[in-house]
Amino acid sequence: MKTVIALFDDRDEAMRAYAALQEAGYAQADLDILTNDDRDDEPKLAKMREYIPQPDVDVYLQGVSDGGTIITANVSDSAVERAAGVMSSFNMVNIKERAVTMKGVYAQLSDPAQNKNVLEVIEEDLQVGKEEVERGRMRIYTVVTEREVQQDVTLRDETLKVSRRPVNRSVSINPDLFKQKSFEMVEIDEIAKVKKTARVVEEVSLGKEVIEKIETIKETLRRQDVEIEEVKTARTFVDYDTDFRGFYTTNFSNSGVTYEELQPAFNYGHKLATTEPFRSSPWSAVEPDAKRIWEEKNPGTWEQNQTIIKYAWEKVRSER
Repeated sequence: MKTVIALFDDRDEAMRAYAALQEAGYAQADLDILTNDDRDDEPKLAKMREYIPQPDVDVYLQGVSDGGTIITANVSDSAVERAAGVMSSFNMVNIKERAVTMKGVYAQLSDPAQNKNVLEVIEEDLQVGKEEVERGRMRIYTVVTEREVQQDVTLRDETLKVSRRPVNRSVSINPDLFKQKSFEMVEIDEIAKVKKTARVVEEVSLGKEVIEKIETIKETLRRQDVEIEEVKTARTFVDYDTDFRGFYTTNFSNSGVTYEELQPAFNYGHKLATTEPFRSSPWSAVEPDAKRIWEEKNPGTWEQNQTIIKYAWEKVRSER
């Protein structure tokens, strides 16, 4: 047996959940209502520390101390999920959120890894940030190159030229007539004179152009939910009487052995299929231990009963 617990802030909501559990078929003797105004509930509340881990139990007890109501249901292992589903359909307290807000209570609940009765609902959130990455780099620098140019220029070139021509002309005699005389003329040429000047013909600058763009990020987020389903309660051995007798009639009616003599083997197979770990394990894993237990009580009879035991195990297990 296990105990399913729910805390409600509203007493009326708690009573509706209590009534729903009764309508779902849970016996009144297995249900209980715990409050802070009933002295008979004090030992029951104190006993909760024995089966609820810390700090979860503090959340429940503090909730009752603040005027809340606890509904408990003592149910079989197979009925735990169903009872929890009935309670969760009402406005019960989210224990994790309450732990964060309550004063004097730890902000963390028990570690699911250490509590086999706790399953986590996990989902991923998308968080998009920005990071600067270098996509390219550019630099500018100067390079000196040379090129040959040419330009036509007009230059004057003087050449001295002596010309003689015959003359027959009389001159007057005077004292200076035969004095030494001279006459000079300068020959001048023009030559090209090169002068260089520098001027700016273009400016090259390096800068950044910044634009903003909207990029849509698509990502797949996972969510792990906890599904609640009702696990069928195993039928009793009597419920399979027709099936087992039919198997006997088909396979052993002419063997000279009565059904009543083989009934313990059918019963043993039924018990294996309703007991862990035999219920959830394959036959290859079940058979060694099943044979050992059978042989301890029925030495030397496993081989003749093995077929019946396996059939009963498979029949009961297939309907779960």
